[in-house]
Amino acid sequence: MLALKRILPAAILLCLSIKTFSQCTVVSGPAPAKQIFNTGSNGISGTLGGGAQDQHWTVTMDSITGVYSPAIIMSNVPDVYYQGAGGSKWISISQLGSHSGDRFIFFKVNFDLPCNDPCGRPFSGNNAFTVNLDLYADNSVYEIYENGKPQSGNLGGIIPIQGPYQGGGSAASGVIRVSLFKDWKPGANTLIIQVASSAPITGLLAETSVNQPPPLSDTVTKSICEGGIYNFGTQKLTQAGIYRQTFHPGPGCDSNVMLILNVVPNKVTIDTSICQGTNYAGYTKTGIYTDKFTSSLGCDSTRTLNLKVYSKPNPHIEEDSILCTGDSLVISPGTFTSYLWQDGSTLDHYVVKKPGLYTVTITSSCGTVKSAVYINEVTCSYLVFPTAFTPNKDGQNDYFKVLTHFPLQQFKLTVYNRFGQKVFEESDPAKGWDGSFNNKSQPLGTYVWFCTYKKNGSTITAKGTVLLVR
Repeated sequence: MLALKRILPAAILLCLSIKTFSQCTVVSGPAPAKQIFNTGSNGISGTLGGGAQDQHWTVTMDSITGVYSPAIIMSNVPDVYYQGAGGSKWISISQLGSHSGDRFIFFKVNFDLPCNDPCGRPFSGNNAFTVNLDLYADNSVYEIYENGKPQSGNLGGIIPIQGPYQGGGSAASGVIRVSLFKDWKPGANTLIIQVASSAPITGLLAETSVNQPPPLSDTVTKSICEGGIYNFGTQKLTQAGIYRQTFHPGPGCDSNVMLILNVVPNKVTIDTSICQGTNYAGYTKTGIYTDKFTSSLGCDSTRTLNLKVYSKPNPHIEEDSILCTGDSLVISPGTFTSYLWQDGSTLDHYVVKKPGLYTVTITSSCGTVKSAVYINEVTCSYLVFPTAFTPNKDGQNDYFKVLTHFPLQQFKLTVYNRFGQKVFEESDPAKGWDGSFNNKSQPLGTYVWFCTYKKNGSTITAKGTVLLVR
């Protein structure tokens, strides 16, 4: 015999399909009233009498998967128990809540969420629906489950407490305040409170503060040009910052909007530095540069760039230094970040006491360079000056200065140009002339020098000429 197939009408098939895949019974509606979560509530802001069955909460012992029965409103609760604020009462496994031994008691409430709230926002995802509860228990709250998922890890470690069977959660001071905002979904939901209890009695009291706070529907980020105005509801904003405002698009649909406002400045100053051979915004030399730009917002802005260009490290050690017999000579390459001399010392100078080759590796923010100099030893009875120098800042023979080094009681060096004008004077033998006068480089040519110094109690005067070469 052939089996007959019954063909259902297309409209019936469509209805079956919708029912099969729908996650919520009500498409749009409000969140459950908070009385659902208040233990012992009569559903109209009052409470039930002792011995009555709770209208929403059920209870089982020992296993979360056990058979649940309606929770019973307790009567004649101990004086130490917290007394509810008027909308809740203690519930338990019986009117007296009596049991033996250390036990786990599971209190459960079932409720439904619509697909969307009255304003069209879905009841899905974290923070879409929140239950704020004050929980009191004898002895303590051990765990909380939302749709079978434990929430202790989301509550900052407030549960379970140490020694849960000795907890003091029945008194007002033992309240556990929780905000449950994860793992809810449109449609059927289950909340279970697991209580750890020792003999002789157990109980739970739950009070809700709110069951769904006003939603923060949007976080908006906007930018305006400096000097511009952004209209945010009733506010006219000109300064960068974070602003909040409540809007009323329809009945029961109040929305709190947070605005992050940025202001694009019309003047920007940048102070920065680079090393020689690199560039910043295309600039390669020390100076002050001004550029104008237009942003994507159409804001005209001016950028002032204060740029410093640092040269690569260039140590200055005089190549023709002479060490007088019995004297010492201090050589210094200049100011840098670090120094490493041939014998491992790291000072910014080196004291030479015998002739030989001396090397230093210097480091600055713009690199590392190694330099060397050979120091000769001669017998000196008087000061020795060079006959020429090249002040081109190459680190070699850049200064006209004393070549010999021995202790002096007095010192004065004077340099004149060919017109008899004094262009340099110095009383420190360690310093020399760099070939400039009044911050201007002097021309090449021959210059006359005079030097008066006192050594071993005797005053000596010396003179000569020096050739400035460029």
